[in-house]
Amino acid sequence: MRIQGIDNIVIIGSPSMKEFAISLPIVSTLLSHHSQLRITWIGTKEQKILEEYINGIHQFLTYEEVDDDTLVQNQAALFLSENKELSKKCRDLKIEIRIGAKSGWRSNRRFTKSIDTEQFDTLEECYNALLTPLGITEKITIDPPLTAPVSMFRGIIKKDLKNIVFYPYRLDTHRVWPSIRYFELIEELPKYENNYIIAGNEMEGKALEMTAPELFRVPSVKNSTDLEDLEETLALIAKSDVLVTYNNDIAHLAHAMGSKVICISSSAESFYINKEMGSITTPDASCIKCVGEKPCECLRKLGIEEVIGALK
Repeated sequence: MRIQGIDNIVIIGSPSMKEFAISLPIVSTLLSHHSQLRITWIGTKEQKILEEYINGIHQFLTYEEVDDDTLVQNQAALFLSENKELSKKCRDLKIEIRIGAKSGWRSNRRFTKSIDTEQFDTLEECYNALLTPLGITEKITIDPPLTAPVSMFRGIIKKDLKNIVFYPYRLDTHRVWPSIRYFELIEELPKYENNYIIAGNEMEGKALEMTAPELFRVPSVKNSTDLEDLEETLALIAKSDVLVTYNNDIAHLAHAMGSKVICISSSAESFYINKEMGSITTPDASCIKCVGEKPCECLRKLGIEEVIGALK
């Protein structure tokens, strides 16, 4: 069946914010092939905060809000992550088309079409492959899938300077580009041509003040580590010229808004990097020191030269 034969589709998204951000262009691709398609997205409460900014969806439901009546209205269900309970429900409700990635044989039996995604290099490619049973073989994104919540930001953007946002912190991760690198970047870059902004919430700001206090002592740096929520963070990024971060969640949400992004990451996580986004990764994907919870030595060694080149 082609996508034109479907009126309603439900997308069961990933609970991961990073994977959610990477998957958002699917909406644009679906609508570019069928402009009258009604899309229901199922995700987490944290993701639903952005519901009004996601272009093209008709409703966003959390996993807890889904009921049989919601599901049965759809002719197709697209599973972006494995969800045993919902895939069983869709099968039992006899939703005509149920698409997901191949995993165990029990899961495969709940789909009408299981896609082998192991051959792909990035998660985005896996998501696009899930659309092939609908006759969609080409990704088309005309407009950014996420509208910037620009009215939410309370801070100061200098229109006569290049505004560079650094988002140096990410909770509960051991693959970290050291905060000192951002300070080194600021020291190396022009002092009076750029407006530098350190972004984050209050907790992240306190962590940075302990681990990298020098970041906040440079006169050309503005401290915006008092952002109240995700909407305000994205509003700041949208009003700026470029974002530099190793926070994959923030990087991909910014990219979904159409913002310029430089994402710094371990090559061991390259599967989760959108190839259209500016990225700088460590040279060795098989670095044994990245295993477990030990700090990533490759990221610790990664200098500022490539980032300076990308910013120029």
